Amino acid sequence: MRRLITVLVIGLTAGIGLSSCTSASPPVEGGGAPLVATECRGGADDPQPGDMICYSGELDDPLKITRGGMPEAPITYAGGGSTTVPGIRVEADHVVVQGFISDGADSTGIWASGEGVTIQDNVITQVRWTGEDVDGIRFFGDGFRVLRNTVRDLEGTDDVGDSHVDCMQTYATSGPGSSNVVIQGNRCEEIRAQCLMAEGPNDEGGSREGVSRNWLFDGNYCDAYAKAQSVALEDIQNVTISNNEMVGKANKAFALGEGSTGIVVKDNKIGPDYRREVGFDHPSAQQGYQGPPAE
Repeated sequence: MRRLITVLVIGLTAGIGLSSCTSASPPVEGGGAPLVATECRGGADDPQPGDMICYSGELDDPLKITRGGMPEAPITYAGGGSTTVPGIRVEADHVVVQGFISDGADSTGIWASGEGVTIQDNVITQVRWTGEDVDGIRFFGDGFRVLRNTVRDLEGTDDVGDSHVDCMQTYATSGPGSSNVVIQGNRCEEIRAQCLMAEGPNDEGGSREGVSRNWLFDGNYCDAYAKAQSVALEDIQNVTISNNEMVGKANKAFALGEGSTGIVVKDNKIGPDYRREVGFDHPSAQQGYQGPPAE
């Protein structure tokens, strides 16, 4: 049985307000009953930069976001903290995705590609294994902000085979790198592999397009159990790793691979089940490194 999802379109640049309800099809692809929209600026099928689209209820099919805003006026897609969808896919620039529960997605809870995208205040759980690796969040593009999301119980009760289960992942095998990235205040709970796996374009198998640099990984809670490390950086430059609470179990909390230069590691809380805080997986990672003693 399909469920009804309600959508409100709020024109932020014109002040918050509501007009009469009309039926419309917003630029968000998903299944379920016809969407109902309340709008105060433009149309639900044509939101303008600065608008907010507010959802409530449940959706049977994954949510696909393809309409973006402008750098100074993104379009916000909001779930209000309780709207449940079986996965979210973003293919747009300058959008904010906030307040959804992604429950039962295939392979990845939230998959996002674009410039200036913010993924914040969402809950990701129960990702289904489809033969590929299982991830909570995958992101690709410059200016990403991944803020205050909770990723938990990814595997649920389903068999995920030998999948590499990560909380967050990005790579650049078929596109350019990702620069100016902020990953802050997220909770990764009981993750089989790593809290973050990040690979730049000059890593083995990379696209050789662009760069991945200028990152902040700050204030995250990391409960992960890969044997080697809980956070792995390969070909990511100029990263500050700070104020994270590492409560998992591994040889090292942070692994710095080939091409990961200019890394600053400071003020992290490292649990007793790590042998060391930082390890160099390649000699090049020592270039510009600032932080506790590393091997």
